[in-house]
Amino acid sequence: MRLKYFLILISPILIIPIVLGIGRYSIWSFPLTDTAWHILFNIRIPRILLCALAGIALSVAGTSLQATLRNPLVSPSILGLSQGAAFGAALAMVVLPYHPYILPIVAFVFGFLAVSIACLAARIHGEFSTITIILGGVIVGAVFTALLSMIQLIADPYRLAGVVFWALGGFHRASWQSFFICAPGLIIGLPVLFSIRWRLNVLSMGDEEAKLLGANLKRDRLIVIISSTIVCASVIAVTGIIGWIGLIIPHMTRSLIGPDNKYLIPASAAFGASFLLITDTLCRTLFTFEMPISVVTTLIAAPYFIYLLKKVGGGWR
Repeated sequence: MRLKYFLILISPILIIPIVLGIGRYSIWSFPLTDTAWHILFNIRIPRILLCALAGIALSVAGTSLQATLRNPLVSPSILGLSQGAAFGAALAMVVLPYHPYILPIVAFVFGFLAVSIACLAARIHGEFSTITIILGGVIVGAVFTALLSMIQLIADPYRLAGVVFWALGGFHRASWQSFFICAPGLIIGLPVLFSIRWRLNVLSMGDEEAKLLGANLKRDRLIVIISSTIVCASVIAVTGIIGWIGLIIPHMTRSLIGPDNKYLIPASAAFGASFLLITDTLCRTLFTFEMPISVVTTLIAAPYFIYLLKKVGGGWR
């Protein structure tokens, strides 16, 4: 177990130098030409760093939410975050004037707003349960999906193509600018999720057991939900919607090292970064055009999820 855990933790460090050199233009010619230098430091490095951070953020958020809400199907999208961010981005593309900071800011605001509405809708008599939070997220997500459809109906064909491609996710827009746009949210949210990972073990035991152990369920759930929303909205705002990462990576990692969140959270972060780095490399090199990353993550993750469902017989361990 220790060797497996160590290998997972160092996997991004081993993968990054490899994917840096993969592409249609070779950068490993010495001395570096001006073109190779530009591609390396202005295109590939910010893209790979953003890709790794996205994998870390989505995986850690998904793992934390699954433990907190005690549901194996929970992911950032189930709380309405992805749908709210998609509507915000579409609104910015179609209605607002272009500015490099407008789209990510509006997407972040609406993603955070969607989760906030879901939590408020789930609040009954001053309390909320895991079921009401999930149902609230499904309802809010459906509303923002309908609003997104309305935006698509009124958009001109040129802007509609941009909305659709953004909703499918990708790192083709990655730059140092987008990296620094999402960095503040990750700096705020990720340390919080890492620092309370031992308390997730208590929350995952159930409400009654957690209360007997002295856990403050309301406070701890709010901390996890807010922190997860901040990190995911920060990523989605600059990359678009990246499907399945927050759902499937926690299950993959859990099957390798077990359910202890003290080790599961760091391992999920490393595994998610490695998975997304490899997937993004496939997206930008397999075809003459760049494939949207959600297409590839779905094609990889969906068969594994079916295998996992058959293996555990519908239970969650």
